Amino acid sequence: MRILTEKELKNIKGGFSLTSTAIKYVGDLIEILILAGRKLGSSIRRIGSGNICPLE
Repeated sequence: MRILTEKELKNIKGGFSLTSTAIKYVGDLIEILILAGRKLGSSIRRIGSGNICPLE
């Protein structure tokens, strides 16, 4: 392994890049999780109160 010069060190690029597409997908994921939580909560309330639609 060789030692890099200061000029080479300044040219190194990397890290995390947050693009608009990534932000959109994170927003979509949060929306899906919130919706799933609401559906689960509604199901638990309906089961607890006995308001379940019959299967037959």
